[in-house]
Amino acid sequence: MKIERILISGFRGFRDKVDVPIAAGFTVIDGRNGVGKSTLFDAIEFALTGHISKYGDMKASGESVEDYIWWKGDGPSPSERFVEVTLRDGAEAIVLRRTPIEDPSPELLLRVEAGMVNAGMAPPSPLLQLCAASIIRDENIASLSLDLSETQRYAKLRQAIGAMDADAWAERGNRLASIARKRSDQAKADVVAANNAVAEANRKIDDARAALAPEAAITEASSTMSRLLQFGPTVPDQLISPGREFVAVRERYARDLASILSGWEEYESDSVALAESEAAIEKAKGDVEIAKADRDLLPEPAEGSTVGETAELVAQLHELRSIGTRIGLVEKSCPLCAADHDATSFAVGLAKAAETIERIDRQASELAAEATKRRVAIADAERRIAEAQKSLVALIDRTNRQRRALETRRLLLSGVGLSPNASKAEVLDTRDEVAAELEAARHALRVLSTLSQNSQLETGVSQAEEARVRLARAQDRAGRARRAETIASALHDAARRAGSETLDLRLERVLPLMAELYGRLRPHPVWQDIEYSIRGDLRRFLSLQVGDGLNPQFLFSSGQRRATGLAFLLSINLSLAWSRWRSILLDDPVQHVDDFRTVNLAEVLAQLVASGRQVIVAVEDAALAELLARRMPVLGVGEASRLTLALGSEGSSTVVRRNDPVPMLSNVLAA
Repeated sequence: MKIERILISGFRGFRDKVDVPIAAGFTVIDGRNGVGKSTLFDAIEFALTGHISKYGDMKASGESVEDYIWWKGDGPSPSERFVEVTLRDGAEAIVLRRTPIEDPSPELLLRVEAGMVNAGMAPPSPLLQLCAASIIRDENIASLSLDLSETQRYAKLRQAIGAMDADAWAERGNRLASIARKRSDQAKADVVAANNAVAEANRKIDDARAALAPEAAITEASSTMSRLLQFGPTVPDQLISPGREFVAVRERYARDLASILSGWEEYESDSVALAESEAAIEKAKGDVEIAKADRDLLPEPAEGSTVGETAELVAQLHELRSIGTRIGLVEKSCPLCAADHDATSFAVGLAKAAETIERIDRQASELAAEATKRRVAIADAERRIAEAQKSLVALIDRTNRQRRALETRRLLLSGVGLSPNASKAEVLDTRDEVAAELEAARHALRVLSTLSQNSQLETGVSQAEEARVRLARAQDRAGRARRAETIASALHDAARRAGSETLDLRLERVLPLMAELYGRLRPHPVWQDIEYSIRGDLRRFLSLQVGDGLNPQFLFSSGQRRATGLAFLLSINLSLAWSRWRSILLDDPVQHVDDFRTVNLAEVLAQLVASGRQVIVAVEDAALAELLARRMPVLGVGEASRLTLALGSEGSSTVVRRNDPVPMLSNVLAA
């Protein structure tokens, strides 16, 4: 299968529709930078795969190459946007067309894939791998030159040759190994937990055995507790609960006795003070009665209204006398009483009135003073009554407190079995007795409580047995998990080795061809042969040597390294046993390569064309393009094409010149 035609419109730098015919033998394209040479190779890859791989996953400002596949230049928008590549497979023409909204049908892509690859040998995503090996870009030549490390060089080689099914198996093996490691780690954790459980159960057994009391001690404790509880012969287990109640009661007795003794002096003083308080209450009651009797003997003061009326009368009489004095006799009559008077009798009458008024005023003052005196005496008597009553209330309160304190103390004494009037010596004796009983009961209870350790011991033994069973199971699971992990790791390593061995088989075809192409391209005038070797088991290295084990990476110039990389890529393409695609596409393969090695490249390409390969090569220099076109053989009419690209008046790429080479005459002098 070969490429027959490229028709593009609105794709990257091609705004207008451009038809690019591709010859079956070779097509040489020239043009300055930016006129669309690389875009033609992009169009072929895009039509086949729907992607442009040279940009990878590159992103900038949130954008990727997917945002720039279609025309984004100035000027009017293109009338159409599409990429159309025609492939020729014998007599059949297959057209792949992609637009921004439409892709080729899956059936058509499968037809193309069937024509380009050998299905039984092809790797996954064969069209992607085929484009990577058949479209030799300037970027790939640079990346696969001698500038890479040995591991990177091997990875590039492996990627260019194509991934294999072993990769998927290696990935599955890796996942399987990861799962097995997790299960193994979990099994190990279960073993540790089971070991801890066994150790904990053994510790409980040891504690229970250490806590068990001797039989003689249990018998003695049972006798002591039975005596304290005043029980008859009883099973030891039945003494524990009553014993705890006995201890609780005796502890309360001990607290009450301690409280009684701590306030014994206060109790005795309260007893003495209570009698004194009761006598003081009786005396206070008498004082209240005496104060009330004294108050009852005091006469009540005159009413305030009587004193006031007398004072008002005196004022009115003074005013009346003043009026009579001021008016004097009126026609020998008194102006107040209308009695007949002469001047003498009238003056005598006024003098008597003044005496009478003064007497009444004096009596009123005496009456007011007496009322004030009585009120003061009554207030003093009432104050004495209040003080006597207040003193009585205070005495009653104090007496009641003393009675309550003494009653509380008597209740405490009764609560511990003593008489309310028990002496301090009796309390001390009772306290010592209770303390002795409490100590004996506690000791006996501690001994009897060890009887529960028998059940705990039995439980601990049962738990230890269960823990040992779990431990055995966990250890068995851990052993199986370790074996599974070992097997999974071995499968993973085997898959990786199988992939490497399969790749080695392919490299057995690639490396000799690579050495032959290196010899034909002759990158270096002295070291005309190169040796390629792959080493490593799981981690692989591709090393190159010239001469007596010399590293060309440190000997070759930039152009010589690129020529070596070109030989590398050509050998990969030519050694793909699963490829049926007869096309080799070279995008500017002679960057930094001198004319001598360019001629060598032309000779190699001529050999490829002569062998039936289709060669499509794009270069920048028109003279170089002419050289390539002349060096490659024209096997028939229409078998070669020579194109020139340039930018149109509006900045869009287009084909400006086409000059198809024709085959040489074979019978010039023939009739």
